Amino acid sequence: MDIFAYLDDDFDSRIALFPPLAHIPYTKLTEILGIIPDFTTCSGGGAANAAKIAGLLGIKTGFIGAIGAGTIGEPDHFGGLFERELSEAGVITMLRRKALPTGIFAKIDLPDGGTRILAAPSAALELDESDIPEDTIRSAKAVILDGYMLGRTGLFRYILELADRYGTVAALDLSSVETAASYAREITAYCRNYPLILFMNEAEAMAFYQAQNMAAKDGIRLPGIENPETHEEIVRHAKDFYKDFTRNDIFPIIVVKLGPKGSAVFAGGKIYREETISVIPLETTGAGDTFCAAFMAAWVREFSLSQCANIGNRAAREALNVCGVQIDRTQLAPLAKLLKKKTASASIRSLDCHC
Repeated sequence: MDIFAYLDDDFDSRIALFPPLAHIPYTKLTEILGIIPDFTTCSGGGAANAAKIAGLLGIKTGFIGAIGAGTIGEPDHFGGLFERELSEAGVITMLRRKALPTGIFAKIDLPDGGTRILAAPSAALELDESDIPEDTIRSAKAVILDGYMLGRTGLFRYILELADRYGTVAALDLSSVETAASYAREITAYCRNYPLILFMNEAEAMAFYQAQNMAAKDGIRLPGIENPETHEEIVRHAKDFYKDFTRNDIFPIIVVKLGPKGSAVFAGGKIYREETISVIPLETTGAGDTFCAAFMAAWVREFSLSQCANIGNRAAREALNVCGVQIDRTQLAPLAKLLKKKTASASIRSLDCHC
Protein backbone atom coordinates (compact mmCIF):
# COMPACT_ATOMS: atom_id res chain seq x y z
CA MET A 1 0.00 0.00 0.00
CA ASP A 2 1.09 3.58 -0.68
CA ILE A 3 0.72 6.00 2.21
CA PHE A 4 0.95 9.79 1.90
CA ALA A 5 1.29 12.13 4.88
CA TYR A 6 1.77 15.89 5.16
CA LEU A 7 3.09 16.92 8.57
CA ASP A 8 2.81 20.34 10.24
CA ASP A 9 5.22 21.98 12.66
CA ASP A 10 4.17 19.69 15.51
CA PHE A 11 5.46 16.52 13.88
CA ASP A 12 7.61 14.03 15.77
CA SER A 13 11.28 14.90 15.09
CA ARG A 14 12.23 11.21 15.00
CA ILE A 15 10.87 11.01 11.45
CA ALA A 16 13.36 13.63 10.24
CA LEU A 17 16.26 11.48 11.48
CA PHE A 18 15.73 8.97 8.66
CA PRO A 19 17.60 9.44 5.36
CA PRO A 20 15.49 10.73 2.43
CA LEU A 21 14.99 7.19 1.12
CA ALA A 22 15.19 4.16 3.38
CA HIS A 23 14.07 0.53 3.59
CA ILE A 24 13.17 -0.13 7.22
CA PRO A 25 11.62 -3.02 9.19
CA TYR A 26 7.86 -3.35 8.92
CA THR A 27 7.40 -2.95 12.67
CA LYS A 28 9.35 0.31 12.65
CA LEU A 29 7.27 1.70 9.80
CA THR A 30 3.97 0.82 11.49
CA GLU A 31 5.30 2.47 14.65
CA ILE A 32 5.93 5.65 12.67
CA LEU A 33 2.45 5.53 11.17
CA GLY A 34 1.12 5.34 14.72
CA ILE A 35 2.51 8.80 15.54
CA ILE A 36 1.31 10.45 12.31
CA PRO A 37 -2.04 12.15 12.95
CA ASP A 38 -3.48 11.70 9.47
CA PHE A 39 -2.54 10.04 6.20
CA THR A 40 -3.99 8.89 2.89
CA THR A 41 -3.73 5.33 1.58
CA CYS A 42 -4.08 3.75 -1.84
CA SER A 43 -2.86 0.64 -3.61
CA GLY A 44 0.74 0.98 -4.73
CA GLY A 45 3.84 -0.61 -6.19
CA GLY A 46 5.02 0.01 -9.75
CA ALA A 47 3.51 -3.04 -11.46
CA ALA A 48 0.29 -2.83 -9.42
CA ASN A 49 -0.10 0.83 -10.34
CA ALA A 50 0.36 -0.07 -14.00
CA ALA A 51 -2.23 -2.83 -13.71
CA LYS A 52 -4.73 -0.50 -12.04
CA ILE A 53 -4.38 2.20 -14.71
CA ALA A 54 -4.55 -0.33 -17.55
CA GLY A 55 -7.73 -1.70 -15.99
CA LEU A 56 -9.24 1.78 -15.82
CA LEU A 57 -8.34 2.21 -19.49
CA GLY A 58 -10.44 -0.81 -20.36
CA ILE A 59 -7.59 -3.25 -20.99
CA LYS A 60 -8.06 -6.82 -19.73
CA THR A 61 -5.44 -6.87 -17.00
CA GLY A 62 -4.29 -9.10 -14.17
CA PHE A 63 -1.91 -8.60 -11.28
CA ILE A 64 0.22 -11.29 -9.65
CA GLY A 65 1.62 -10.38 -6.24
CA ALA A 66 1.75 -11.19 -2.53
CA ILE A 67 -0.18 -9.78 0.41
CA GLY A 68 -0.38 -10.63 4.09
CA ALA A 69 -2.74 -13.26 5.44
CA GLY A 70 -5.18 -12.13 8.10
CA THR A 71 -7.55 -14.30 10.08
CA ILE A 72 -10.01 -16.96 8.89
CA GLY A 73 -8.66 -17.00 5.37
CA GLU A 74 -9.03 -13.26 4.83
CA PRO A 75 -6.20 -10.89 3.83
CA ASP A 76 -4.74 -8.55 6.45
CA HIS A 77 -6.00 -4.95 6.67
CA PHE A 78 -3.79 -3.37 4.01
CA GLY A 79 -4.02 -6.49 1.84
CA GLY A 80 -7.80 -6.22 1.84
CA LEU A 81 -7.67 -2.55 0.83
CA PHE A 82 -5.14 -3.35 -1.90
CA GLU A 83 -7.24 -6.18 -3.34
CA ARG A 84 -10.45 -4.14 -3.33
CA GLU A 85 -8.89 -1.14 -5.11
CA LEU A 86 -7.45 -3.26 -7.90
CA SER A 87 -10.66 -5.23 -8.31
CA GLU A 88 -12.70 -2.02 -8.52
CA ALA A 89 -10.40 -0.90 -11.36
CA GLY A 90 -11.28 -4.08 -13.27
CA VAL A 91 -8.03 -5.89 -12.52
CA ILE A 92 -8.08 -9.68 -12.11
CA THR A 93 -6.14 -10.20 -8.88
CA MET A 94 -3.92 -13.24 -8.33
CA LEU A 95 -2.75 -12.42 -4.81
CA ARG A 96 -0.83 -15.00 -2.83
CA ARG A 97 -1.31 -14.91 0.95
CA LYS A 98 1.97 -14.89 2.84
CA ALA A 99 3.00 -15.08 6.49
CA LEU A 100 4.54 -11.61 6.36
CA PRO A 101 2.17 -8.60 6.31
CA THR A 102 1.31 -6.59 3.20
CA GLY A 103 4.14 -4.24 2.25
CA ILE A 104 4.02 -0.48 2.83
CA PHE A 105 5.51 2.51 0.99
CA ALA A 106 5.21 5.81 2.87
CA LYS A 107 5.94 9.29 1.48
CA ILE A 108 6.05 11.82 4.30
CA ASP A 109 6.36 15.56 3.54
CA LEU A 110 7.98 17.55 6.36
CA PRO A 111 7.34 21.19 7.34
CA ASP A 112 10.84 22.27 6.20
CA GLY A 113 10.11 21.12 2.65
CA GLY A 114 11.99 17.86 3.04
CA THR A 115 10.57 14.44 2.25
CA ARG A 116 11.07 11.01 3.77
CA ILE A 117 10.30 7.95 1.69
CA LEU A 118 10.17 4.84 3.86
CA ALA A 119 9.49 1.37 2.50
CA ALA A 120 8.91 -2.08 4.00
CA PRO A 121 8.22 -4.52 1.12
CA SER A 122 7.43 -7.41 3.51
CA ALA A 123 5.07 -9.98 1.90
CA ALA A 124 6.17 -9.04 -1.63
CA LEU A 125 9.60 -10.50 -0.87
CA GLU A 126 8.04 -13.94 -0.43
CA LEU A 127 6.66 -14.14 -3.97
CA ASP A 128 8.42 -17.00 -5.78
CA GLU A 129 8.34 -19.08 -8.95
CA SER A 130 5.58 -21.36 -7.66
CA ASP A 131 3.28 -18.31 -7.37
CA ILE A 132 3.47 -17.49 -11.10
CA PRO A 133 0.61 -19.10 -13.10
CA GLU A 134 2.09 -20.28 -16.38
CA ASP A 135 -1.26 -20.13 -18.20
CA THR A 136 -1.58 -16.44 -17.34
CA ILE A 137 1.80 -15.60 -18.86
CA ARG A 138 0.96 -17.72 -21.91
CA SER A 139 -2.33 -15.91 -22.56
CA ALA A 140 -0.98 -12.39 -22.03
CA LYS A 141 0.23 -10.08 -24.79
CA ALA A 142 2.62 -8.36 -22.38
CA VAL A 143 3.84 -8.70 -18.81
CA ILE A 144 5.13 -5.70 -16.82
CA LEU A 145 7.87 -6.28 -14.26
CA ASP A 146 8.90 -3.91 -11.49
CA GLY A 147 12.58 -2.91 -11.54
CA TYR A 148 12.97 -3.83 -7.88
CA MET A 149 12.57 -7.48 -8.93
CA LEU A 150 15.98 -7.37 -10.66
CA GLY A 151 17.63 -8.29 -7.37
CA ARG A 152 15.67 -11.56 -7.30
CA THR A 153 17.46 -13.13 -10.25
CA GLY A 154 15.84 -16.57 -10.16
CA LEU A 155 12.26 -15.26 -10.10
CA PHE A 156 13.00 -12.55 -12.64
CA ARG A 157 14.58 -14.92 -15.15
CA TYR A 158 11.83 -17.48 -14.62
CA ILE A 159 9.18 -14.95 -15.68
CA LEU A 160 11.26 -13.80 -18.66
CA GLU A 161 11.74 -17.40 -19.77
CA LEU A 162 8.02 -18.08 -19.55
CA ALA A 163 7.23 -14.91 -21.49
CA ASP A 164 9.79 -15.75 -24.17
CA ARG A 165 8.48 -19.32 -24.47
CA TYR A 166 4.96 -18.13 -25.23
CA GLY A 167 5.72 -15.05 -27.31
CA THR A 168 4.71 -12.65 -24.55
CA VAL A 169 6.60 -9.36 -24.59
CA ALA A 170 8.10 -8.28 -21.26
CA ALA A 171 8.20 -4.65 -20.12
CA LEU A 172 10.55 -3.56 -17.35
CA ASP A 173 10.32 -0.25 -15.48
CA LEU A 174 13.67 0.40 -13.77
CA SER A 175 12.09 2.13 -10.73
CA SER A 176 15.23 3.87 -9.40
CA VAL A 177 18.59 5.38 -10.33
CA GLU A 178 20.32 2.84 -8.11
CA THR A 179 18.68 -0.03 -9.99
CA ALA A 180 19.70 1.44 -13.36
CA ALA A 181 23.33 1.75 -12.30
CA SER A 182 23.72 -1.40 -10.22
CA TYR A 183 22.09 -3.80 -12.69
CA ALA A 184 23.25 -2.21 -15.94
CA ARG A 185 25.15 -5.32 -17.04
CA GLU A 186 22.23 -7.65 -16.26
CA ILE A 187 19.71 -5.34 -17.95
CA THR A 188 21.87 -5.29 -21.08
CA ALA A 189 21.95 -9.09 -21.16
CA TYR A 190 18.16 -9.27 -20.76
CA CYS A 191 17.72 -6.75 -23.59
CA ARG A 192 19.91 -8.89 -25.87
CA ASN A 193 18.24 -12.20 -25.04
CA TYR A 194 14.54 -11.42 -24.62
CA PRO A 195 11.90 -9.26 -26.38
CA LEU A 196 11.94 -6.39 -23.91
CA ILE A 197 10.47 -2.89 -23.62
CA LEU A 198 12.54 -0.92 -21.12
CA PHE A 199 11.05 2.08 -19.28
CA MET A 200 13.16 4.61 -17.38
CA ASN A 201 13.01 8.24 -16.37
CA GLU A 202 15.66 10.75 -17.42
CA ALA A 203 17.86 10.28 -14.35
CA GLU A 204 17.70 6.48 -14.69
CA ALA A 205 18.53 6.73 -18.40
CA MET A 206 21.63 8.79 -17.62
CA ALA A 207 22.68 6.41 -14.82
CA PHE A 208 22.30 3.38 -17.11
CA TYR A 209 24.23 5.11 -19.88
CA GLN A 210 27.06 6.17 -17.57
CA ALA A 211 27.29 2.67 -16.08
CA GLN A 212 27.55 1.26 -19.60
CA ASN A 213 30.12 3.87 -20.52
CA MET A 214 32.34 2.72 -17.67
CA ALA A 215 31.98 -0.95 -18.58
CA ALA A 216 34.22 -2.87 -20.95
CA LYS A 217 33.09 -5.47 -23.42
CA ASP A 218 35.76 -7.66 -24.98
CA GLY A 219 38.29 -4.97 -24.24
CA ILE A 220 36.39 -2.31 -26.22
CA ARG A 221 34.65 0.54 -24.42
CA LEU A 222 30.98 0.99 -25.15
CA PRO A 223 29.85 4.17 -26.96
CA GLY A 224 30.35 7.27 -24.81
CA ILE A 225 32.92 9.75 -23.63
CA GLU A 226 35.36 9.77 -20.73
CA ASN A 227 35.20 13.35 -19.45
CA PRO A 228 32.26 15.28 -20.90
CA GLU A 229 32.47 19.02 -20.36
CA THR A 230 28.79 19.94 -20.42
CA HIS A 231 25.42 18.41 -19.65
CA GLU A 232 24.41 18.97 -23.28
CA GLU A 233 27.39 16.92 -24.40
CA ILE A 234 26.43 14.07 -22.09
CA VAL A 235 22.85 14.12 -23.38
CA ARG A 236 24.02 14.10 -27.01
CA HIS A 237 26.29 11.12 -26.47
CA ALA A 238 23.60 9.34 -24.45
CA LYS A 239 21.19 9.72 -27.38
CA ASP A 240 23.79 8.24 -29.71
CA PHE A 241 24.30 5.37 -27.28
CA TYR A 242 20.59 4.52 -27.11
CA LYS A 243 20.15 4.72 -30.87
CA ASP A 244 23.06 2.32 -31.27
CA PHE A 245 21.74 0.09 -28.46
CA THR A 246 18.42 -0.43 -30.28
CA ARG A 247 19.73 -0.50 -33.83
CA ASN A 248 19.86 -4.18 -34.75
CA ASP A 249 16.35 -5.54 -34.12
CA ILE A 250 12.76 -4.69 -33.20
CA PHE A 251 13.70 -5.17 -29.52
CA PRO A 252 14.75 -3.77 -27.20
CA ILE A 253 12.50 -0.74 -27.29
CA ILE A 254 13.66 1.88 -24.79
CA VAL A 255 11.18 4.45 -23.48
CA VAL A 256 12.52 7.45 -21.55
CA LYS A 257 10.03 9.42 -19.45
CA LEU A 258 11.09 13.08 -19.48
CA GLY A 259 8.51 14.53 -17.08
CA PRO A 260 7.36 18.00 -18.24
CA LYS A 261 9.34 17.53 -21.46
CA GLY A 262 7.26 14.54 -22.53
CA SER A 263 8.94 11.31 -23.59
CA ALA A 264 11.38 9.77 -26.04
CA VAL A 265 11.28 6.30 -27.53
CA PHE A 266 14.37 4.62 -28.98
CA ALA A 267 13.69 1.79 -31.43
CA GLY A 268 15.35 0.50 -34.56
CA GLY A 269 18.19 2.98 -34.17
CA LYS A 270 15.81 5.96 -34.28
CA ILE A 271 14.28 8.40 -31.78
CA TYR A 272 10.53 9.04 -31.52
CA ARG A 273 9.95 12.24 -29.57
CA GLU A 274 6.60 13.26 -28.05
CA GLU A 275 6.15 16.58 -26.25
CA THR A 276 3.60 17.13 -23.48
CA ILE A 277 1.80 20.01 -21.80
CA SER A 278 3.57 20.95 -18.59
CA VAL A 279 1.42 21.18 -15.45
CA ILE A 280 2.07 22.05 -11.82
CA PRO A 281 1.78 18.68 -10.02
CA LEU A 282 -0.04 18.04 -6.78
CA GLU A 283 2.04 14.86 -6.40
CA THR A 284 4.37 13.00 -8.78
CA THR A 285 4.26 9.51 -7.22
CA GLY A 286 2.72 7.08 -9.68
CA ALA A 287 2.92 9.35 -12.73
CA GLY A 288 5.67 7.24 -14.29
CA ASP A 289 3.72 4.04 -13.62
CA THR A 290 0.67 5.64 -15.23
CA PHE A 291 2.70 6.54 -18.31
CA CYS A 292 3.98 2.96 -18.53
CA ALA A 293 0.46 1.54 -18.21
CA ALA A 294 -1.02 3.80 -20.87
CA PHE A 295 1.92 3.24 -23.24
CA MET A 296 1.56 -0.53 -22.92
CA ALA A 297 -2.24 -0.33 -23.20
CA ALA A 298 -1.78 1.43 -26.54
CA TRP A 299 0.99 -0.97 -27.53
CA VAL A 300 -1.14 -4.10 -27.07
CA ARG A 301 -3.84 -2.39 -29.16
CA GLU A 302 -1.19 -1.99 -31.91
CA PHE A 303 -0.87 1.79 -31.89
CA SER A 304 2.36 3.21 -33.30
CA LEU A 305 5.27 4.08 -31.00
CA SER A 306 4.57 7.80 -31.30
CA GLN A 307 0.90 7.25 -30.48
CA CYS A 308 1.83 5.05 -27.51
CA ALA A 309 4.09 7.79 -26.16
CA ASN A 310 1.43 10.46 -26.71
CA ILE A 311 -1.21 8.43 -24.87
CA GLY A 312 1.30 7.78 -22.09
CA ASN A 313 1.95 11.50 -21.73
CA ARG A 314 -1.76 12.29 -21.58
CA ALA A 315 -2.46 9.69 -18.91
CA ALA A 316 0.55 10.77 -16.80
CA ARG A 317 -0.79 14.33 -16.68
CA GLU A 318 -3.93 13.01 -14.98
CA ALA A 319 -1.81 11.25 -12.35
CA LEU A 320 -0.13 14.53 -11.43
CA ASN A 321 -3.44 15.83 -10.05
CA VAL A 322 -3.78 13.13 -7.37
CA CYS A 323 -1.73 11.28 -4.75
CA GLY A 324 -0.44 8.00 -6.13
CA VAL A 325 -2.80 6.52 -8.71
CA GLN A 326 -6.08 7.58 -7.09
CA ILE A 327 -7.37 8.49 -10.53
CA ASP A 328 -11.10 8.42 -11.15
CA ARG A 329 -12.24 6.33 -14.09
CA THR A 330 -13.94 9.37 -15.66
CA GLN A 331 -10.60 11.19 -15.91
CA LEU A 332 -9.28 8.44 -18.19
CA ALA A 333 -12.55 7.92 -20.10
CA PRO A 334 -11.42 9.84 -23.24
CA LEU A 335 -8.27 7.71 -23.49
CA ALA A 336 -10.21 4.52 -22.81
CA LYS A 337 -12.58 5.45 -25.64
CA LEU A 338 -9.64 6.13 -27.96
CA LEU A 339 -8.07 2.76 -27.13
CA LYS A 340 -11.36 0.96 -27.60
CA LYS A 341 -11.78 2.30 -31.12
CA LYS A 342 -8.56 0.61 -32.22
CA THR A 343 -8.12 3.22 -34.93
CA ALA A 344 -4.34 3.16 -34.89
CA SER A 345 -2.97 3.36 -38.41
CA ALA A 346 0.20 1.36 -37.77
CA SER A 347 1.48 -1.58 -35.78
CA ILE A 348 4.51 -1.68 -33.51
CA ARG A 349 6.71 -2.60 -36.43
CA SER A 350 5.80 0.56 -38.33
CA LEU A 351 8.25 3.13 -37.01
CA ASP A 352 7.01 6.64 -37.74
CA CYS A 353 7.80 10.27 -36.93
CA HIS A 354 11.44 9.70 -36.11
CA CYS A 355 13.95 12.45 -35.56
